[in-house]
Amino acid sequence: MGFFVGNRSLIEELENEIGKNVVLYTADSYAYYGNLSRVTCDRVGLLTPGAGQSFVIVRHPDQTFSSQGVSGEFEIFTLVDLCTVVAKTVGLSEVPPGFTFCPVPPPDDVDLLD
Repeated sequence: MGFFVGNRSLIEELENEIGKNVVLYTADSYAYYGNLSRVTCDRVGLLTPGAGQSFVIVRHPDQTFSSQGVSGEFEIFTLVDLCTVVAKTVGLSEVPPGFTFCPVPPPDDVDLLD
């Protein structure tokens, strides 16, 4: 089952935010922090590492096993279906305080592609 919010005006706003650090909040309670590098196909956003980061931070909803949003993961880049985005925070100069409880990123010598 997938979500389809499809807020066209929000997607158009995001197309004007390319190159900026953002937090994208989706309908399924995930949150993504990174640099919005590209919007393709009018619905897919490419996030790369944001300001001061080596990875995109993906915060999980975790409603079943722990408190809301207490875990996360680090990715080299991520693709976000913009039709599921319900809110955004734009123009951040660093990781928001609410993301600081994410696990420590892997050391630089770890190859995440293996």
